[in-house]
Amino acid sequence: METINRLVINAVVLALLATVCLVEAAPRDKTRKGGGVVNITCEDAGMPKGDPSLSGDKGAEVWRFARSHYNNRAEYLDEEAARIRGYNTDVVEAVCRIAGKNCFFVQDPYSHCWESPHGYDARGGIGLHGDYYEACVGWFVTKDRRRVFDFTDAFQKNVFSHFVVKTGNPNNFQYDDLTGSKIGFLESWAADEHCVNLLSDVSGLPLDESQIHYYLTQTELEAAVNADEIDAAFVTDDLAIAGNLEKNGPDIDSCLVDGVAVMVRKGSTLPSWFNPAFKKLVSTPEYEQICDDVETVHGNIPGPDKEDICINPLEAFAFR
Repeated sequence: METINRLVINAVVLALLATVCLVEAAPRDKTRKGGGVVNITCEDAGMPKGDPSLSGDKGAEVWRFARSHYNNRAEYLDEEAARIRGYNTDVVEAVCRIAGKNCFFVQDPYSHCWESPHGYDARGGIGLHGDYYEACVGWFVTKDRRRVFDFTDAFQKNVFSHFVVKTGNPNNFQYDDLTGSKIGFLESWAADEHCVNLLSDVSGLPLDESQIHYYLTQTELEAAVNADEIDAAFVTDDLAIAGNLEKNGPDIDSCLVDGVAVMVRKGSTLPSWFNPAFKKLVSTPEYEQICDDVETVHGNIPGPDKEDICINPLEAFAFR
C-alpha cells in the first residue's frame, strides 16, 4: 500500500509541475532590479530508474533544475527541438538516472539564480531563493556565491578570466592601468566588477561607477566593444569570443574558486546524492560518450573542446 501511495503522489506532483510551469510564477519584488514576473518554462522530466544504492529519502520527490542558454556547447537553445541542450544537460540527465531521481528541467533567466546588478553587491536570485526550483545548473563556484549558496562537486573544469578588446586595440586599452577605462561585464557572470576591483598590480582601482557597464547577453557585450561604447570587456575563458575581438593581458585565476557545478540553497540534500552519482558516471563509458558529444553532437555550436570541459576523475576526486 505504501508503494502504491508513493507512486500516486509522484504522478500527481509531476502532473502539477507540468501545469504550473506553463503559467507565470509569483510576482517578483519590484524593489529589485528587473522587477516583474518570473516566467518559468518547463521542458522535460528525467528518468527515475537508476542505482537503488544511491537513492535517498527524497527518491520519490521531483527535483527541479533551472537552466538558461548562452549559445555555448555547455548550454544552448536548440530551436528545432525546442529545448536547451549541451554538455550540462547531458551530465545532469545521466546523474539523475544513475541516482534514481525524478528530475525536471525548467528554463529561467540566469539572473533569477544569481545577479550582479550595477551598483549593488552580487547576490542570490529570487528563483533559487524563492524555492521556484531546487537547483541552478552550470554555475562556477566563487567566493561570493559560496557565502550564499551550496554547490555540488564541479562537473566542468575551472577556467581563467581575462580582458578582451577590439582587434588591434585601437583604444590603447591597458590592462594594468584601468584609470578612466570603460569596462563591460555580463550580468550574473562570475567575472564581474567585484573581481576586477580585487586585482593586484593594477592601477586605477576601484572602478568608478561611470566606468562599469553591464550587458544581458554576450552579443550585446561584443557589440559594445566593437562600437567603442566600452574600451574592453571582462569575461571568462568558457565564452566563445567573436573573431573580431582579442585577449588583452594575462590570464586571471582569482575570480573562480572551482569549476562549473550545480548551485543549491544552503542545507540542500541534493549534493548528497548528486556527487556520488556523478563520481560513478565519470568512471563509465557513458561519460566518455558525453564528452565526445561536446564536439560530435554539439560541435556546430561555439565553445570549448571536450578537453577544456570534461573532468578527469583521477584529478577531480583524488583529494575529496
